[in-house]
Amino acid sequence: MQKGLLKKQLTRTAIALAAAVTLSSVASTHDHTLCEGFVPSNKMRIPVGSVNQWNFLNLAPSVAGGLTEEQFNTVIDRFERIYREDFSKAGGTLNVNRLWSDETVNASASQQGSNWIVNMYGGLARHPAITVEGFALVICHEAGHHLGGAPKVKDWWGGSSWASNEGASDYFAGLKCLRRFFAEDDNEAEIAKASLDALVKERCEKQFSVRKDQLLCMRASLGGNSVALLFMDLRKEPTPPVFGKPDPTVVTKMRDSHPPTQCRMDTYFAGATCHVDVSVPVSNSDYKEGSCVAPQDAIGTRPLCWFKP
Repeated sequence: MQKGLLKKQLTRTAIALAAAVTLSSVASTHDHTLCEGFVPSNKMRIPVGSVNQWNFLNLAPSVAGGLTEEQFNTVIDRFERIYREDFSKAGGTLNVNRLWSDETVNASASQQGSNWIVNMYGGLARHPAITVEGFALVICHEAGHHLGGAPKVKDWWGGSSWASNEGASDYFAGLKCLRRFFAEDDNEAEIAKASLDALVKERCEKQFSVRKDQLLCMRASLGGNSVALLFMDLRKEPTPPVFGKPDPTVVTKMRDSHPPTQCRMDTYFAGATCHVDVSVPVSNSDYKEGSCVAPQDAIGTRPLCWFKP
């Protein structure tokens, strides 16, 4: 009798331990791969050598984007040079995987111990909506998962994980990363070559008094427009987003997943127009630090179409 009870107890204990180990393993794996990708998983593939097609927007081929391998590597080179030390100070080693030959139209971030990874795929770089500004925004977004601060994605236990959520990563791209990335360029010349939205020009010039900052704001908006057209294509949306028509949605709880197309473009523009200096860091626990916050700031705050204060 006692032997039978002891055997049952040992069996139950073994099952419980196995379940705990399995759950711990699942949680650990999940913690490393919390980010869904720059865009949701999709079946679009763009191989090396593809010809740009802009049929979805009825635009002339002369305005088509799509990066060369040289441009792909140049953007990553600059990003690594600017941000390697930031990753180190935050406790991780930056590792950018340059997957030029991969046809995947996406990008992603993950952490494996102190190895903080950014995966940049050639399929995304070759998409006709992607310009240098758009590709720079994508890598800045993926950096934002590592460095973008609060709000964080919830982990299995309801606490905060290592990863800044999608909206926070979008906001970080415009608020901090792109300003540093484009600071080395002749942005007056780059803006002159682009088709800039009139509202963007007006808002950037009104929000900033120094010409350098105005131009950085405008340049970042070009990146936001580029990736918004990518979202539009992947979602088969009939009309492009508009800077002057922000998403009116007000969420009732924080949205950690990818916001809608207009909402994401609004977020990039909000980051670009926030007056807080690029040198002021964000916080992993307090979303107010290093950013614009309502009600004291009327412009540059995180859009309520994904953000719940």
